[in-house]
Amino acid sequence: MVVYGGATGGGSLASDDLYLLDLKEGDDKASWNIVPVVGPTPGRRYGHCLTYAKPFLVAFGGNTGSEPVNDFWCLNVEKSPFSWLKFEAKGDQPCARVYHSAALC
Repeated sequence: MVVYGGATGGGSLASDDLYLLDLKEGDDKASWNIVPVVGPTPGRRYGHCLTYAKPFLVAFGGNTGSEPVNDFWCLNVEKSPFSWLKFEAKGDQPCARVYHSAALC
């Protein structure tokens, strides 16, 4: 499982660290690790979605704490060093949104 961003109690934003729950040694030895990422990131945000479409983690939308956004970022989990890339898609883009969901089809 991976966790990125979000809000903490009291209205604060969580860091923009990417966390991985490592279960390869079994659930009795599970451990959280921060995944080292180089370069720009999607930034601190909440209400976004994060989906895995092999080999990419894809983050879309959310709120930066000051405005809702409709940007999307990809991180290739098979290419080290890990780095986020911001994409500009063509076509009718979804409007900025918060607390939405996404699914891989």
